[in-house]
Amino acid sequence: MPMRDRSRLEPDWKIRPFLPGDAPAARRLVESVWHEHFDQHPDPFVREFIYTRLSDVDSAQIAYGDRALFLCAVSEGEIVGTGAIKSLDHRECEMARMFVASGYRNRGIGRAIADELIRFARTAGYDRIRLSSNNSLAASHRLYERLGFQSVPAWDPGGETYSRYYALRISNPRR
Repeated sequence: MPMRDRSRLEPDWKIRPFLPGDAPAARRLVESVWHEHFDQHPDPFVREFIYTRLSDVDSAQIAYGDRALFLCAVSEGEIVGTGAIKSLDHRECEMARMFVASGYRNRGIGRAIADELIRFARTAGYDRIRLSSNNSLAASHRLYERLGFQSVPAWDPGGETYSRYYALRISNPRR
């Protein structure tokens, strides 16, 4: 029987919870992915949006405490992906901070992070996960739709100008 190349079976990354000291590297990843997609965007609001929204990463140990989770995908000691669940109320949470470094895309990292976040949200007792994603991130939209997320109306006034809004029911709707 021929031997299989095990390096093709095992990913060269792992997913783990955010650790103390991860904030600078996680922030660099988020900013680099944002630059990649939006540096040339004609609207300054979109170009600069991320810089007003990173305090949760800088203080993730606090921001993602009770019934919340921040995950990092790590390869060779480097953070190459992130994703988080944050609590909105006792029944609904939000999937946020889904970013994967360009050199690590199409390896299943985004899917693995999302699967783990959905599993966490279900275990934490949430009924629904919502998320928003910039209109131009078509690959992200395909992932969310494959996971079962459905389009929903914007919850941010005027948000549909820049984003798509999704939700996923993760518990028995008759509950």
